[in-house]
Amino acid sequence: MTRLPTRTLAAYAGPGLPVAALGLPLVIYLPPYYAGTLGLDLAAVGFVFFLVRMLDMPLDPLLGHFMDGTRSRWGRFRPWLVAGGLTLLVATVAVFFATPGITVWYLFGWLMLLFAGHSMLNVSHIAWGATLSGDYHERSRVYGWWIGGHLVGLITVLVLPAVLGQVMGAQAPRPVHLMGAFILAIIPLTVIGALVGAREGAAQAEHPRITWADIRRLFSNRTLAMLLLADVLVNLAPGVTGALFEFVFVRLLGFTQAGAAVMLLIYFGSGLLALPLWLRLAARLGKQRAAAAACVSGAALHVAAFLVFDPAQAWLSYLAIGLAGTPYAAPGFLLRAMLADVGDEERLASGADRIGLLNAVLTTAMKLGYALPVGILFPILALVGFSAEAATASTPGSLLWVEGFWIVLPPVILIPAALVLARLPLSAARHAEVQAALARTGKN
Repeated sequence: MTRLPTRTLAAYAGPGLPVAALGLPLVIYLPPYYAGTLGLDLAAVGFVFFLVRMLDMPLDPLLGHFMDGTRSRWGRFRPWLVAGGLTLLVATVAVFFATPGITVWYLFGWLMLLFAGHSMLNVSHIAWGATLSGDYHERSRVYGWWIGGHLVGLITVLVLPAVLGQVMGAQAPRPVHLMGAFILAIIPLTVIGALVGAREGAAQAEHPRITWADIRRLFSNRTLAMLLLADVLVNLAPGVTGALFEFVFVRLLGFTQAGAAVMLLIYFGSGLLALPLWLRLAARLGKQRAAAAACVSGAALHVAAFLVFDPAQAWLSYLAIGLAGTPYAAPGFLLRAMLADVGDEERLASGADRIGLLNAVLTTAMKLGYALPVGILFPILALVGFSAEAATASTPGSLLWVEGFWIVLPPVILIPAALVLARLPLSAARHAEVQAALARTGKN
């Protein structure tokens, strides 16, 4: 096995910063901001975010297919990375710096463009990673750096408003505006850094025009179907907690906005620090069993942490959420590494290199996991009398619904995900067989 240089992996991981920095406010900050500060109807905001995610999902497989067929002097995925970055620059200005008086149609239109740019940048970036190495364990390392870049982006976008708030006091811009400015600054820096610092592996097979028969055969692949189901589930759980985070910690538990931001920072920071542990566990147990272990521990630690959260006991709360965050990143990066192995199996079966399409389909599954909570939970909360704008406008029992959703849903989601992951037939021995067969047939 040839280990990739750290500088190459760091350069490759760079575009994960704006992708993640954008993803956090889309789930946690922007829906309450539009429903609260900008005064749009809570149910309408939930529906728009849900609808845009639903409309965006078919775009990902199309983009993945077009990326697989792209042939240029710069590679298959790098031109799309640049196009996605440029699109995001325009849409970020409109979405993050909207002013009072905007309509639901404004939100819908600019969100659509924002998601389109995000899809181009994200799908091309993930698919690119699969070309960096064909080794079973090195792929875990590639996607470990990939998720590490995401976590650095999440942490930075959380820290920035807090730091500037301390320095500037009441004169500091709104957190949503600061997050938007940060995203605008790092898109060109990280995209250019990746283009300069990381190579792109050449396509290892032809890319014939895909037919309906190819699509049916692809989705009849039991391993891929299990992988997609697992990805929906492992993203549905943080989708729930992300959508409810501000309501739970500020409205229900009584943390200040600053205190809630610190809790979120510790959660993501512990996920970043725990990455080497999950890489070692994946090398020992296999990717699928390590990902299953992360789901089980994540479910247990989520419930345990909630039982001890208390704004009056800050250090105990910090310890609890730090432990709860240790499994956070593991399923995501291990699933992407496993998908690269599935791409090898698909190349052996069909002779076509469809790694862009496969990653786009997995990204669609991830988006579905994040779309459902906002689209379903926000309207339910509105029906039971919960108000995003003011606590006094909420009915007395509505917070019980928020609490129930927070405690019950993540474990109910993560345990089935663990069962699916544990049964995935994606071992190192199986991958070695596939690589040997590819070598024999000249497809490697």
